[in-house]
Amino acid sequence: MSRACKLALLLVALCANALADHESDAPSPWSWHVVSGGLDESRVAIYSQAELVGIYDFSCDLTDAVNGEKRETEASLNLVQPVSHPLGLLVITCNVGAHSQHLAIVDPEKKTSQPVFARTGSYFVKFELEDGELWISYDRPCATGVSVECPDGFETVFVRYPE
Repeated sequence: MSRACKLALLLVALCANALADHESDAPSPWSWHVVSGGLDESRVAIYSQAELVGIYDFSCDLTDAVNGEKRETEASLNLVQPVSHPLGLLVITCNVGAHSQHLAIVDPEKKTSQPVFARTGSYFVKFELEDGELWISYDRPCATGVSVECPDGFETVFVRYPE
């Protein structure tokens, strides 16, 4: 990406802060804005108390989040506050390809331009806050293929974050 393009993107993100998609209702300093959303690439700007923390690139479709739609199987951006991260984590879910779902976790306290956790499910990925812990579930093909133990060829995996 050229320097001019990076500067233009930064300017758009800074201007967009005034129109942040979400300012947390919970006691958290984080807010965010979907800078762009498309079929195979999306960008999210994250702010801490109106200061840009970073711009994150995702190789998935955040179009529904840009449009404000919140259908269960579509794109979403959610502030989740597990006991391990009282200031919160940004959990992003979005579509990848024809039927896969992707989940990424951004920890705004970390000084990185990459999500701290990511998983893609063949058909679904979900998250849930249970007893103060963040749990992620997703499906994947069984290592054995279709078998008596795996009649439909897919298994569900459960992961606690942080692992």
